Amino acid sequence: MAVIVLIPAYDPDVKLIELVDQLKENAFDIVIVNDGSKPEYAGIFDKCREKATVIGYEENSGKGYALKFGMTYILLNCPDSEGFVTADADGQHSVKDICRVRDELKAGAEFVITVRNLHRKAPFLSRIGNGISRFMFAIANARYLPDNQSGLRGFASRHIEWMLKVAGFKYDYELNVLLVAEKQGIRLTKVPIETIYFDNNAGSHFKPIKDTLRIYKTYFQSNMFVVISCAIELILVILATIFMGYKYFEFVIMICFGIHYLLCMVVERFTLFRWVRYRPGFRRLVIAIIKYSVNTLFCFAAQYIKMPFAVAFVIAAMIIAVGEFYTLKATYDQ
Repeated sequence: MAVIVLIPAYDPDVKLIELVDQLKENAFDIVIVNDGSKPEYAGIFDKCREKATVIGYEENSGKGYALKFGMTYILLNCPDSEGFVTADADGQHSVKDICRVRDELKAGAEFVITVRNLHRKAPFLSRIGNGISRFMFAIANARYLPDNQSGLRGFASRHIEWMLKVAGFKYDYELNVLLVAEKQGIRLTKVPIETIYFDNNAGSHFKPIKDTLRIYKTYFQSNMFVVISCAIELILVILATIFMGYKYFEFVIMICFGIHYLLCMVVERFTLFRWVRYRPGFRRLVIAIIKYSVNTLFCFAAQYIKMPFAVAFVIAAMIIAVGEFYTLKATYDQ
């Protein structure tokens, strides 16, 4: 059974032809989605059509839409495929690394993500954006991923049905897929890959401000109840500070934990993620218990230096968040 390479392409250059040639030499079946490219790029697609299946549509609709369009084609026309690999059309993913992802799928991996070394070769803005993304993902999901934005990924074909239901049509779609996979408890196989940028990433159609804001909007939408929980807890702690000070502060923090558990692990399951098999895991619950216990100890000590309860609670939460991130990073399973 074959592993298909799915390539969304918008206004590609000759690097796409070179990629197709190399993939074919490595016995890949290839599906290219023309994401509404301009007419002057028709020659590129015609050349690719000699060795790949080229499908598409007239209006540019975004990378997420193109991926869904391609997955629908695979689902309907390639019933014997055991999996597929998504790769970019701009040459940022080497054929050697694409082959490594295929090997993992053939070895039985369900969901393969790739990890780039972003410390040296990546443009400055890319490093900053990925750093913020890593922190937010870790705090929201109690899991550290060194690179959650690489477009080179591999999936078992059986995941296509739920992936088609995931929201998003632009660059935010790939992050949405990762978030939903995490909520299902799907095992992620990580593969380190080469970091390739041409002309400071000039060939990418990623819009740094617009697409980055869209990606962060995805975080808040997918972790809506984390945000709501934090807001309710803050209001509760401020009211407790005004009317009680530190009196019964332990019970106030216990109530905050109850709010967090109810919203982020119960309500979330039956609302945002009701359409998938929700399995956030025992890990998130244990980490939440540890976080609120540490916050209680910090507030217990803070009362002796006359620090207001609300201030102590917020400072503790910030310190704990940073500590959690670096703990998850230090214990990251390669």
